[in-house]
Amino acid sequence: MSNRFWEIVEEITFPLLVTNGKDGFPQARPMRLLAYEGRRLWFATSRSSNKTGEIAANAQVTVIFADTERFNYACLHGRAHLIADEERKRRLWQNAWTDDWPKGPRDPDYLLIEVVGEYGVYYRGYTDERGTVDLHA
Repeated sequence: MSNRFWEIVEEITFPLLVTNGKDGFPQARPMRLLAYEGRRLWFATSRSSNKTGEIAANAQVTVIFADTERFNYACLHGRAHLIADEERKRRLWQNAWTDDWPKGPRDPDYLLIEVVGEYGVYYRGYTDERGTVDLHA
């Protein structure tokens, strides 16, 4: 895996998660990246959100990390999974979320999205360095 790709990922707190909308058009929204482990990215969402239905219908997603000051970007293409694992939900829980999920990590509406990357692309603006990354490696 390319270190340059992951350097860009680490710089961006709120990437765009792009799903395939019911109308056939891509749907993008900023999401807080909670953690990443290898090629797996973790996000929190509501079970009742539009994105959960979109992921259930078509698991192919793109996560875009853009740094507009340095003109760097990385795109991770992969498959999303809706995860309700209680232990994982507890570990990734943030107390600032109690307005959204008043019952805490056990709130039935609180759900995780795991994105498993298949490949990625990146570009570093000032150096014109670019590449493709096989995330299976």
